[in-house]
Amino acid sequence: MKVSRNVLRHNFAIWVMGRKPGWFKPQRYMYRCLRCKWAFMVNDERSGSVRVAADTAGELSATEEQRRLASFVEGSCPGYQVESQEVEASQSANVIPLRRENRAKAARDARAM
Repeated sequence: MKVSRNVLRHNFAIWVMGRKPGWFKPQRYMYRCLRCKWAFMVNDERSGSVRVAADTAGELSATEEQRRLASFVEGSCPGYQVESQEVEASQSANVIPLRRENRAKAARDARAM
């Protein structure tokens, strides 16, 4: 299977959550993906920290949290993984050959369908 370079990344809406009480506490932010609805808290515990926010479904397992954190860093949004695989499959079926002898053959095959 071919690895796609055109990975759809998260599309975040960002909310300012305010500061926790105390001196020198960083500004907290909540990042929520508009596609997959996953939420992440940035600077919640200390400056530069990222944690997965709980879903409405309840607590997340440790492996699920690690998977979501990896997607936050690397950027592949699971909301579009299935759709991007379907698009790649349909695009490979619609490829027109560049060589002249292959174009005529592809045109005959397309008319036969």
